[in-house]
Amino acid sequence: MNLPHVTSISFDSYSKREDANYFALGLRQCEALEDYSGLVTAEIVAPLVSLPWLSNIYINKRGVLAINREECMALRELVANATGIIHLDLSRVGLGNDGSELLAEGLACNSSLTDGVLDLRGNGIGDTGLQALASSLASNAKLRELNLCNNNISDTGWEALAESLAHNRALRVLSIAANTAITKIGVRAISRILQSRKSRLEDLWLDRISICEEGGKLLGDALSINTSLLTLSLWCGENDVSIGDDGLKALALGLSRNSHLKVLNLSENTAITSVGLRSLKQYFQSPSCALETLTLFAINFGDELACALAEALGQNKSVKSMRFDERGITTKGWKAFLKLICDSSSPNNVYLSNHTLSMLSGCRYTQPSSEVQKSILGWLKMNEECQTPNLAAKAKIMHFFPDLDMVPLIQWNLKFLPLVKSWFENTTSSNDEFEANIRELSAVYQFVRGLPLLVANDSQHYLTRQVERIRAKISELEEEERRLMQV
Repeated sequence: MNLPHVTSISFDSYSKREDANYFALGLRQCEALEDYSGLVTAEIVAPLVSLPWLSNIYINKRGVLAINREECMALRELVANATGIIHLDLSRVGLGNDGSELLAEGLACNSSLTDGVLDLRGNGIGDTGLQALASSLASNAKLRELNLCNNNISDTGWEALAESLAHNRALRVLSIAANTAITKIGVRAISRILQSRKSRLEDLWLDRISICEEGGKLLGDALSINTSLLTLSLWCGENDVSIGDDGLKALALGLSRNSHLKVLNLSENTAITSVGLRSLKQYFQSPSCALETLTLFAINFGDELACALAEALGQNKSVKSMRFDERGITTKGWKAFLKLICDSSSPNNVYLSNHTLSMLSGCRYTQPSSEVQKSILGWLKMNEECQTPNLAAKAKIMHFFPDLDMVPLIQWNLKFLPLVKSWFENTTSSNDEFEANIRELSAVYQFVRGLPLLVANDSQHYLTRQVERIRAKISELEEEERRLMQV
Protein backbone atom coordinates (compact mmCIF):
# COMPACT_ATOMS: atom_id res chain seq x y z
CA MET A 1 0.00 0.00 0.00
CA ASN A 2 1.26 3.48 -0.89
CA LEU A 3 0.72 4.93 2.59
CA PRO A 4 1.87 8.52 1.93
CA HIS A 5 -1.04 8.97 -0.49
CA VAL A 6 -3.79 7.25 1.52
CA THR A 7 -6.62 9.72 2.31
CA SER A 8 -8.96 7.44 4.32
CA ILE A 9 -8.19 4.65 6.77
CA SER A 10 -9.96 2.69 9.55
CA PHE A 11 -8.92 0.56 12.50
CA ASP A 12 -11.27 -2.37 13.12
CA SER A 13 -13.05 -2.08 16.46
CA TYR A 14 -12.60 -5.84 16.96
CA SER A 15 -8.83 -5.71 16.52
CA LYS A 16 -6.63 -6.75 19.42
CA ARG A 17 -5.05 -4.12 21.64
CA GLU A 18 -1.50 -5.03 20.59
CA ASP A 19 -2.45 -4.40 16.95
CA ALA A 20 -2.79 -0.71 17.76
CA ASN A 21 1.01 -0.35 18.01
CA TYR A 22 1.56 -1.70 14.50
CA PHE A 23 -1.31 0.38 13.16
CA ALA A 24 0.19 3.52 14.73
CA LEU A 25 3.50 2.89 12.93
CA GLY A 26 1.66 2.84 9.62
CA LEU A 27 -0.31 6.00 10.46
CA ARG A 28 2.90 8.02 10.73
CA GLN A 29 3.46 7.50 7.02
CA CYS A 30 -0.06 8.61 5.98
CA GLU A 31 0.90 12.18 5.18
CA ALA A 32 -2.23 12.82 3.08
CA LEU A 33 -4.75 11.25 5.49
CA GLU A 34 -8.06 13.15 5.73
CA ASP A 35 -10.51 10.61 7.26
CA TYR A 36 -9.95 8.31 10.22
CA SER A 37 -12.49 5.78 11.50
CA GLY A 38 -12.00 3.35 14.39
CA LEU A 39 -10.83 3.03 17.97
CA VAL A 40 -9.07 5.77 19.88
CA THR A 41 -6.08 4.75 21.99
CA ALA A 42 -2.98 6.55 23.22
CA GLU A 43 -0.87 4.72 20.62
CA ILE A 44 -3.12 5.82 17.75
CA VAL A 45 -3.66 9.38 18.95
CA ALA A 46 0.06 10.24 18.94
CA PRO A 47 0.48 9.97 15.14
CA LEU A 48 -3.03 11.26 14.38
CA VAL A 49 -2.41 14.69 15.90
CA SER A 50 0.67 15.17 13.71
CA LEU A 51 -1.17 14.63 10.40
CA PRO A 52 -1.68 18.01 8.69
CA TRP A 53 -4.74 17.14 6.56
CA LEU A 54 -6.77 15.11 9.08
CA SER A 55 -10.26 16.67 9.16
CA ASN A 56 -12.89 13.92 9.68
CA ILE A 57 -12.80 11.59 12.69
CA TYR A 58 -15.31 8.82 13.37
CA ILE A 59 -14.71 7.08 16.70
CA ASN A 60 -16.01 3.55 17.27
CA LYS A 61 -16.38 1.54 20.47
CA ARG A 62 -15.27 -2.04 21.04
CA GLY A 63 -18.28 -4.09 20.03
CA VAL A 64 -21.09 -3.50 22.52
CA LEU A 65 -18.77 -2.11 25.20
CA ALA A 66 -18.85 1.60 25.96
CA ILE A 67 -15.68 3.62 25.52
CA ASN A 68 -13.57 3.30 28.72
CA ARG A 69 -11.83 6.01 30.73
CA GLU A 70 -8.42 5.34 29.20
CA GLU A 71 -9.89 5.76 25.71
CA CYS A 72 -11.72 8.91 26.83
CA MET A 73 -8.42 10.38 27.99
CA ALA A 74 -6.86 9.54 24.62
CA LEU A 75 -9.85 11.23 22.97
CA ARG A 76 -9.25 14.32 25.10
CA GLU A 77 -5.67 14.53 23.84
CA LEU A 78 -6.77 14.05 20.24
CA VAL A 79 -9.39 16.81 20.41
CA ALA A 80 -7.05 19.17 22.26
CA ASN A 81 -4.11 18.81 19.87
CA ALA A 82 -5.48 18.05 16.40
CA THR A 83 -5.62 21.37 14.56
CA GLY A 84 -7.73 20.68 11.46
CA ILE A 85 -10.79 18.75 12.70
CA ILE A 86 -13.99 19.64 10.85
CA HIS A 87 -16.21 16.62 11.60
CA LEU A 88 -15.99 14.75 14.92
CA ASP A 89 -18.42 11.83 15.15
CA LEU A 90 -18.72 10.33 18.65
CA SER A 91 -22.23 8.99 18.25
CA ARG A 92 -23.24 6.02 20.42
CA VAL A 93 -19.81 5.36 21.93
CA GLY A 94 -21.15 5.60 25.50
CA LEU A 95 -19.34 8.68 26.77
CA GLY A 96 -21.63 9.23 29.74
CA ASN A 97 -21.01 12.17 32.08
CA ASP A 98 -17.39 11.25 32.90
CA GLY A 99 -16.41 10.92 29.25
CA SER A 100 -18.22 14.16 28.42
CA GLU A 101 -16.24 16.02 31.06
CA LEU A 102 -12.96 14.75 29.59
CA LEU A 103 -14.14 15.66 26.10
CA ALA A 104 -15.04 19.13 27.37
CA GLU A 105 -11.48 19.60 28.60
CA GLY A 106 -10.19 18.82 25.12
CA LEU A 107 -12.69 21.09 23.41
CA ALA A 108 -11.72 23.97 25.67
CA CYS A 109 -8.16 23.74 24.30
CA ASN A 110 -9.19 23.06 20.72
CA SER A 111 -8.72 25.70 18.05
CA SER A 112 -10.25 23.67 15.23
CA LEU A 113 -13.85 22.53 14.56
CA THR A 114 -14.24 25.83 12.75
CA ASP A 115 -17.47 25.60 10.76
CA GLY A 116 -17.47 21.98 11.92
CA VAL A 117 -19.74 19.18 13.16
CA LEU A 118 -19.86 17.59 16.63
CA ASP A 119 -22.06 14.47 16.80
CA LEU A 120 -22.82 13.26 20.34
CA ARG A 121 -25.98 11.23 19.69
CA GLY A 122 -26.90 8.40 22.05
CA ASN A 123 -24.11 8.81 24.60
CA GLY A 124 -26.10 8.78 27.84
CA ILE A 125 -24.99 12.35 28.56
CA GLY A 126 -26.79 13.83 31.56
CA ASP A 127 -26.95 17.29 33.05
CA THR A 128 -23.48 17.12 34.64
CA GLY A 129 -21.80 16.18 31.40
CA LEU A 130 -23.76 18.78 29.42
CA GLN A 131 -22.88 21.54 31.89
CA ALA A 132 -19.19 20.72 31.34
CA LEU A 133 -19.68 20.79 27.58
CA ALA A 134 -21.57 24.08 27.83
CA SER A 135 -18.57 25.73 29.45
CA SER A 136 -16.13 24.50 26.78
CA LEU A 137 -18.43 25.31 23.87
CA ALA A 138 -18.80 28.84 25.19
CA SER A 139 -15.05 29.33 24.69
CA ASN A 140 -15.09 27.51 21.33
CA ALA A 141 -17.85 29.33 19.46
CA LYS A 142 -16.91 28.10 15.97
CA LEU A 143 -19.07 24.98 15.78
CA ARG A 144 -21.58 24.86 12.90
CA GLU A 145 -23.56 21.72 13.81
CA LEU A 146 -24.25 20.11 17.20
CA ASN A 147 -26.20 16.86 17.62
CA LEU A 148 -27.25 15.95 21.18
CA CYS A 149 -30.27 13.79 20.43
CA ASN A 150 -31.18 10.71 22.44
CA ASN A 151 -29.24 11.50 25.63
CA ASN A 152 -30.38 11.94 29.26
CA ILE A 153 -30.56 15.72 29.25
CA SER A 154 -33.15 17.54 31.37
CA ASP A 155 -34.03 21.20 31.80
CA THR A 156 -31.10 21.87 34.17
CA GLY A 157 -28.37 20.80 31.78
CA TRP A 158 -30.08 22.20 28.71
CA GLU A 159 -30.54 25.66 30.25
CA ALA A 160 -26.79 25.79 30.94
CA LEU A 161 -25.97 25.02 27.31
CA ALA A 162 -28.73 27.26 25.91
CA GLU A 163 -27.27 30.23 27.76
CA SER A 164 -24.01 29.95 25.82
CA LEU A 165 -25.68 29.08 22.48
CA ALA A 166 -27.80 32.25 22.63
CA HIS A 167 -24.57 34.21 22.00
CA ASN A 168 -23.16 31.82 19.40
CA ARG A 169 -22.96 33.32 15.90
CA ALA A 170 -21.52 30.21 14.20
CA LEU A 171 -24.03 27.47 15.09
CA ARG A 172 -26.45 26.65 12.25
CA VAL A 173 -27.82 23.18 13.07
CA LEU A 174 -28.94 21.97 16.52
CA SER A 175 -30.67 18.75 17.55
CA ILE A 176 -31.79 17.94 21.09
CA ALA A 177 -34.41 15.43 19.94
CA ALA A 178 -35.45 12.49 22.13
CA ASN A 179 -34.28 14.09 25.38
CA THR A 180 -37.67 13.39 26.88
CA ALA A 181 -36.93 14.96 30.28
CA ILE A 182 -36.91 18.43 28.72
CA THR A 183 -40.14 20.26 29.53
CA LYS A 184 -41.64 23.68 28.84
CA ILE A 185 -38.83 25.16 30.95
CA GLY A 186 -36.35 23.87 28.38
CA VAL A 187 -38.58 25.11 25.55
CA ARG A 188 -38.44 28.58 27.11
CA ALA A 189 -34.63 28.37 26.92
CA ILE A 190 -34.94 27.41 23.24
CA SER A 191 -37.12 30.44 22.60
CA ARG A 192 -34.43 32.66 24.10
CA ILE A 193 -31.93 31.31 21.56
CA LEU A 194 -34.34 32.00 18.71
CA GLN A 195 -34.97 35.53 19.94
CA SER A 196 -31.28 36.35 20.34
CA ARG A 197 -29.99 38.79 17.74
CA LYS A 198 -26.66 36.97 17.75
CA SER A 199 -28.15 33.56 16.93
CA ARG A 200 -27.90 32.39 13.31
CA LEU A 201 -29.55 29.00 13.86
CA GLU A 202 -31.07 27.56 10.66
CA ASP A 203 -32.17 23.98 11.49
CA LEU A 204 -33.69 23.01 14.86
CA TRP A 205 -34.77 19.47 15.77
CA LEU A 206 -37.02 19.19 18.84
CA ASP A 207 -38.53 15.76 18.11
CA ARG A 208 -39.91 13.73 21.03
CA ILE A 209 -39.86 16.65 23.43
CA SER A 210 -43.06 17.56 25.28
CA ILE A 211 -43.70 20.89 23.57
CA CYS A 212 -47.30 21.13 24.89
CA GLU A 213 -49.58 24.11 24.30
CA GLU A 214 -47.48 26.57 26.30
CA GLY A 215 -44.41 25.50 24.35
CA GLY A 216 -46.25 26.28 21.11
CA LYS A 217 -46.88 29.81 22.35
CA LEU A 218 -43.25 30.26 23.40
CA LEU A 219 -41.99 29.10 20.02
CA GLY A 220 -44.58 31.23 18.20
CA ASP A 221 -43.49 34.37 20.05
CA ALA A 222 -39.84 33.63 19.27
CA LEU A 223 -40.42 32.86 15.59
CA SER A 224 -42.40 36.07 15.12
CA ILE A 225 -39.10 37.96 15.39
CA ASN A 226 -36.58 35.31 14.32
CA THR A 227 -34.99 35.87 10.92
CA SER A 228 -32.69 32.85 10.49
CA LEU A 229 -34.53 29.56 11.16
CA LEU A 230 -35.31 27.53 8.02
CA THR A 231 -36.25 24.09 9.44
CA LEU A 232 -38.25 23.27 12.58
CA SER A 233 -39.10 19.69 13.51
CA LEU A 234 -41.59 19.05 16.34
CA TRP A 235 -42.22 15.34 15.79
CA CYS A 236 -44.05 14.16 18.91
CA GLY A 237 -43.38 10.77 20.50
CA GLU A 238 -46.11 8.39 21.63
CA ASN A 239 -45.66 9.27 25.31
CA ASP A 240 -44.87 12.97 24.82
CA VAL A 241 -47.26 15.88 25.32
CA SER A 242 -48.56 17.04 21.93
CA ILE A 243 -48.59 20.69 20.91
CA GLY A 244 -52.40 20.41 20.51
CA ASP A 245 -54.80 22.81 18.79
CA ASP A 246 -54.19 25.77 21.11
CA GLY A 247 -50.42 25.37 20.85
CA LEU A 248 -50.67 25.16 17.05
CA LYS A 249 -52.84 28.29 16.95
CA ALA A 250 -50.21 30.20 18.93
CA LEU A 251 -47.41 28.83 16.75
CA ALA A 252 -49.32 29.77 13.57
CA LEU A 253 -49.93 33.29 14.91
CA GLY A 254 -46.21 33.81 15.42
CA LEU A 255 -45.34 32.24 12.07
CA SER A 256 -47.74 34.61 10.28
CA ARG A 257 -45.11 37.28 10.94
CA ASN A 258 -42.20 35.03 9.89
CA SER A 259 -40.81 35.17 6.35
CA HIS A 260 -37.96 32.64 6.57
CA LEU A 261 -39.14 29.20 7.78
CA LYS A 262 -39.27 26.70 4.89
CA VAL A 263 -39.77 23.28 6.56
CA LEU A 264 -42.16 22.41 9.40
CA ASN A 265 -42.71 18.91 10.80
CA LEU A 266 -45.66 18.30 13.15
CA SER A 267 -45.85 14.52 12.81
CA GLU A 268 -47.41 12.39 15.58
CA ASN A 269 -48.95 15.38 17.33
CA THR A 270 -52.13 13.35 17.63
CA ALA A 271 -53.95 15.99 19.70
CA ILE A 272 -54.14 18.21 16.60
CA THR A 273 -57.65 18.26 15.10
CA SER A 274 -59.31 20.05 12.19
CA VAL A 275 -59.63 23.12 14.44
CA GLY A 276 -55.84 23.33 14.76
CA LEU A 277 -55.23 22.81 11.04
CA ARG A 278 -57.71 25.55 10.12
CA SER A 279 -55.75 27.92 12.34
CA LEU A 280 -52.86 27.56 9.87
CA LYS A 281 -54.93 29.52 7.33
CA GLN A 282 -53.76 32.86 8.71
CA TYR A 283 -50.14 31.75 8.34
CA PHE A 284 -50.54 30.16 4.89
CA GLN A 285 -52.31 33.20 3.47
CA SER A 286 -49.87 35.68 4.98
CA PRO A 287 -47.87 37.54 2.30
CA SER A 288 -44.72 36.75 4.28
CA CYS A 289 -45.28 32.96 4.37
CA ALA A 290 -42.19 31.19 2.94
CA LEU A 291 -43.02 27.61 4.04
CA GLU A 292 -42.33 25.01 1.33
CA THR A 293 -42.73 21.65 3.12
CA LEU A 294 -45.27 20.63 5.79
CA THR A 295 -45.18 17.10 7.26
CA LEU A 296 -48.06 15.63 9.27
CA PHE A 297 -47.37 11.89 9.47
CA ALA A 298 -49.04 9.70 12.10
CA ILE A 299 -51.93 12.08 12.71
CA ASN A 300 -55.49 10.73 12.54
CA PHE A 301 -56.27 12.49 9.29
CA GLY A 302 -59.49 11.39 7.62
CA ASP A 303 -61.82 13.58 5.57
CA GLU A 304 -62.35 16.21 8.25
CA LEU A 305 -58.66 17.06 8.56
CA ALA A 306 -58.19 16.81 4.79
CA CYS A 307 -60.93 19.37 4.18
CA ALA A 308 -59.55 21.63 6.93
CA LEU A 309 -56.04 21.50 5.44
CA ALA A 310 -57.32 22.16 1.90
CA GLU A 311 -59.25 25.16 3.18
CA ALA A 312 -56.21 26.51 5.02
CA LEU A 313 -54.01 26.18 1.93
CA GLY A 314 -56.33 28.23 -0.27
CA GLN A 315 -54.42 30.99 -2.13
CA ASN A 316 -51.11 29.96 -0.55
CA LYS A 317 -48.22 30.66 -2.92
CA SER A 318 -45.26 29.00 -1.18
CA VAL A 319 -46.04 25.42 -0.02
CA LYS A 320 -44.75 22.87 -2.56
CA SER A 321 -44.86 19.62 -0.58
CA MET A 322 -47.52 18.23 1.78
CA ARG A 323 -46.83 14.87 3.44
CA PHE A 324 -49.32 12.99 5.60
CA ASP A 325 -50.89 9.55 6.11
CA GLU A 326 -53.65 8.77 3.59
CA ARG A 327 -55.50 6.37 5.87
CA GLY A 328 -59.08 7.41 6.49
CA ILE A 329 -59.30 9.82 3.55
CA THR A 330 -62.20 9.00 1.22
CA THR A 331 -63.38 10.56 -2.04
CA LYS A 332 -64.76 13.52 -0.08
CA GLY A 333 -61.32 14.43 1.29
CA TRP A 334 -59.56 13.96 -2.06
CA LYS A 335 -62.18 16.12 -3.80
CA ALA A 336 -61.33 18.92 -1.34
CA PHE A 337 -57.69 18.70 -2.43
CA LEU A 338 -58.71 18.56 -6.11
CA LYS A 339 -60.75 21.74 -5.68
CA LEU A 340 -57.77 23.35 -3.98
CA ILE A 341 -55.44 22.55 -6.87
CA CYS A 342 -57.89 23.17 -9.73
CA ASP A 343 -61.40 24.53 -9.14
CA SER A 344 -62.80 24.25 -12.67
CA SER A 345 -66.17 25.89 -11.95
CA SER A 346 -65.10 29.12 -13.71
CA PRO A 347 -61.97 30.67 -15.27
CA ASN A 348 -61.68 32.97 -12.27
CA ASN A 349 -61.83 30.08 -9.80
CA VAL A 350 -59.22 28.19 -11.80
CA TYR A 351 -56.98 31.23 -11.59
CA LEU A 352 -57.52 31.47 -7.81
CA SER A 353 -56.64 27.78 -7.30
CA ASN A 354 -53.28 26.61 -5.94
CA HIS A 355 -50.60 26.48 -8.65
CA THR A 356 -47.57 25.97 -6.38
CA LEU A 357 -48.21 22.59 -4.73
CA SER A 358 -46.34 19.79 -6.54
CA MET A 359 -46.36 16.95 -3.99
CA LEU A 360 -49.36 15.81 -1.99
CA SER A 361 -48.89 12.83 0.32
CA GLY A 362 -48.36 9.68 -1.78
CA CYS A 363 -50.02 10.97 -4.95
CA ARG A 364 -46.68 11.58 -6.59
CA TYR A 365 -45.07 8.18 -6.07
CA THR A 366 -47.89 5.65 -5.73
CA GLN A 367 -50.42 4.41 -8.24
CA PRO A 368 -53.59 6.50 -7.81
CA SER A 369 -56.50 4.37 -6.61
CA SER A 370 -59.32 6.61 -7.90
CA GLU A 371 -60.10 8.99 -10.75
CA VAL A 372 -59.99 11.91 -8.35
CA GLN A 373 -56.45 11.02 -7.26
CA LYS A 374 -55.43 10.62 -10.92
CA SER A 375 -56.68 14.13 -11.61
CA ILE A 376 -54.82 15.46 -8.58
CA LEU A 377 -51.61 13.79 -9.78
CA GLY A 378 -52.01 15.35 -13.23
CA TRP A 379 -52.47 18.87 -11.89
CA LEU A 380 -49.59 18.43 -9.42
CA LYS A 381 -47.32 17.50 -12.34
CA MET A 382 -48.50 20.55 -14.26
CA ASN A 383 -47.74 22.78 -11.26
CA GLU A 384 -44.25 21.31 -11.11
CA GLU A 385 -43.49 21.41 -14.84
CA CYS A 386 -44.70 24.95 -15.50
CA GLN A 387 -41.99 27.53 -14.97
CA THR A 388 -44.20 29.81 -12.89
CA PRO A 389 -47.54 29.51 -11.04
CA ASN A 390 -48.96 32.06 -13.49
CA LEU A 391 -48.22 29.77 -16.45
CA ALA A 392 -49.78 26.82 -14.61
CA ALA A 393 -52.95 28.87 -14.03
CA LYS A 394 -53.18 29.82 -17.72
CA ALA A 395 -52.62 26.21 -18.84
CA LYS A 396 -55.43 25.00 -16.59
CA ILE A 397 -57.78 27.72 -17.85
CA MET A 398 -57.06 26.80 -21.48
CA HIS A 399 -57.71 23.13 -20.68
CA PHE A 400 -61.18 23.73 -19.25
CA PHE A 401 -62.28 26.75 -21.29
CA PRO A 402 -61.28 26.35 -24.97
CA ASP A 403 -63.22 29.47 -26.01
CA LEU A 404 -62.90 32.21 -23.46
CA ASP A 405 -65.85 34.61 -23.28
CA MET A 406 -64.60 38.05 -24.29
CA VAL A 407 -68.03 39.73 -24.09
CA PRO A 408 -67.55 41.12 -20.54
CA LEU A 409 -64.41 42.92 -21.77
CA ILE A 410 -66.08 44.60 -24.77
CA GLN A 411 -67.49 47.34 -22.54
CA TRP A 412 -63.91 48.63 -22.27
CA ASN A 413 -63.75 48.96 -26.07
CA LEU A 414 -60.35 47.85 -27.42
CA LYS A 415 -58.29 48.60 -24.32
CA PHE A 416 -58.12 44.92 -23.33
CA LEU A 417 -57.32 43.56 -26.80
CA PRO A 418 -53.49 43.94 -26.50
CA LEU A 419 -53.63 42.29 -23.06
CA VAL A 420 -55.66 39.37 -24.40
CA LYS A 421 -53.18 38.86 -27.26
CA SER A 422 -50.23 39.02 -24.86
CA TRP A 423 -51.97 36.56 -22.50
CA PHE A 424 -52.19 33.93 -25.24
CA GLU A 425 -48.63 34.53 -26.42
CA ASN A 426 -47.22 34.01 -22.91
CA THR A 427 -49.27 30.85 -22.42
CA THR A 428 -48.28 29.14 -25.67
CA SER A 429 -45.76 26.30 -25.53
CA SER A 430 -44.09 24.48 -28.43
CA ASN A 431 -46.39 21.48 -27.92
CA ASP A 432 -49.72 23.27 -28.33
CA GLU A 433 -48.78 26.34 -30.41
CA PHE A 434 -51.25 25.59 -33.20
CA GLU A 435 -54.18 25.08 -30.82
CA ALA A 436 -53.27 28.22 -28.85
CA ASN A 437 -53.15 30.28 -32.05
CA ILE A 438 -56.65 29.13 -32.95
CA ARG A 439 -57.91 30.16 -29.50
CA GLU A 440 -56.17 33.53 -29.83
CA LEU A 441 -57.86 34.17 -33.19
CA SER A 442 -61.20 33.14 -31.66
CA ALA A 443 -60.80 35.69 -28.87
CA VAL A 444 -59.80 38.44 -31.31
CA TYR A 445 -62.77 37.56 -33.50
CA GLN A 446 -65.11 38.08 -30.54
CA PHE A 447 -63.76 41.62 -30.18
CA VAL A 448 -64.15 42.32 -33.90
CA ARG A 449 -67.67 40.92 -33.91
CA GLY A 450 -68.65 42.88 -30.81
CA LEU A 451 -67.10 46.18 -31.92
CA PRO A 452 -67.06 46.14 -35.75
CA LEU A 453 -67.33 49.90 -36.26
CA LEU A 454 -64.78 50.65 -33.56
CA VAL A 455 -62.34 48.17 -35.09
CA ALA A 456 -62.91 49.64 -38.56
CA ASN A 457 -62.59 53.20 -37.29
CA ASP A 458 -59.48 52.32 -35.37
CA SER A 459 -57.97 50.78 -38.49
CA GLN A 460 -58.88 53.88 -40.56
CA HIS A 461 -57.34 56.16 -37.96
CA TYR A 462 -54.21 54.05 -37.97
CA LEU A 463 -53.83 54.30 -41.77
CA THR A 464 -54.47 58.04 -41.70
CA ARG A 465 -51.74 58.54 -39.12
CA GLN A 466 -49.31 56.47 -41.20
CA VAL A 467 -49.99 58.53 -44.34
CA GLU A 468 -49.49 61.78 -42.43
CA ARG A 469 -46.22 60.48 -41.02
CA ILE A 470 -44.97 59.55 -44.52
CA ARG A 471 -45.93 62.97 -45.95
CA ALA A 472 -44.11 64.72 -43.13
CA LYS A 473 -40.99 62.68 -43.83
CA ILE A 474 -41.15 63.52 -47.56
CA SER A 475 -41.44 67.22 -46.79
CA GLU A 476 -38.47 67.00 -44.47
CA LEU A 477 -36.35 65.31 -47.17
CA GLU A 478 -37.37 67.85 -49.82
CA GLU A 479 -36.41 70.71 -47.52
CA GLU A 480 -33.02 69.11 -46.86
CA GLU A 481 -32.44 68.67 -50.61
CA ARG A 482 -33.17 72.38 -51.30
CA ARG A 483 -30.76 73.42 -48.58
CA LEU A 484 -27.95 71.29 -50.01
CA MET A 485 -28.49 72.70 -53.54
CA GLN A 486 -28.16 76.26 -52.27
CA VAL A 487 -24.81 75.41 -50.75
